[in-house]
Amino acid sequence: LGMLNAWPMGFYPPATLVHDARRHGVPVLGPCLKFGEWDCTVHGERESGGAGERREQQTPARPLTRSPALRIGWRHIRGLGNKARESLQRAHEAGLFTSIADVVRRAELTRADAIHLARAGAFEAFEPGRRRAAWEALRVAGDVLPLAPAHVLPFDPRELEGEERIFLDYLATGICVDGHPMEHMRGRLDALGVASSRDLADCASGERIVVSGLVVARQHPATAKGTVFVLLEDEFGYMNVIVPRTLYQENREVVKHAPFLAVEGRFEREDMVMNVVGQRFRELRVGRRSPEAAARPVPFRSRDFH
Repeated sequence: LGMLNAWPMGFYPPATLVHDARRHGVPVLGPCLKFGEWDCTVHGERESGGAGERREQQTPARPLTRSPALRIGWRHIRGLGNKARESLQRAHEAGLFTSIADVVRRAELTRADAIHLARAGAFEAFEPGRRRAAWEALRVAGDVLPLAPAHVLPFDPRELEGEERIFLDYLATGICVDGHPMEHMRGRLDALGVASSRDLADCASGERIVVSGLVVARQHPATAKGTVFVLLEDEFGYMNVIVPRTLYQENREVVKHAPFLAVEGRFEREDMVMNVVGQRFRELRVGRRSPEAAARPVPFRSRDFH
């Protein structure tokens, strides 16, 4: 909680902290204008909303729970500037928000602010469905663009699910509480013999393997004499990849810039420490993405230390 609220302090990106918490059984909830706050918070049990109020929608990925849960704060919603932050905090201190219209009007949000909040799912406690929520937020914000939203939505928009939703979350907040970008690639990777972080426990030292994952961190310390260390993450955990100096020079562009990396190399184990000494490197193309994220790389930036 402290690291998420102090970001960008710390070694790991927020998404990595959240995935690790979920793997250890901690329920994590997305940003919410009804139940949340600017900072991330911990709740003793799942909020019920009180008599007459709509509860957050239960889905297989978001089961209702009475376990202590971590709620992602509004601070992680991308695109909100200082003015929006101050307006939201001031309005929230004056009283809890009761609807999308209440948020937009009391916080005096712009059209752009409303879109950023809807895209991050922060309105879903009031209006399930991000596209429906965005439509309502734009209507209240007084959108005067051509084809501006009508008072009543004339159709039922298709909501994003699965892989599309994961990529939208990375675009909106850099954090997904429902899944990991690698999980929808798993069947294909298994068929190709690509090992996951979970499979490394069964690998023998010296074995030649192929691994792949989202690049979480790159380290190029001066004391390592040109060796680069890359931390990969998949839906099960982490993999340490060592890039020898000579191979880094030959593969500099892909090792330094690829958001997802596939590595062929030699597996090494010393007690509980496991590494893959890379020999071949290539960028991994992950998934078919929604129109909102098409033609752009995954909106995730690794923590790089040089």
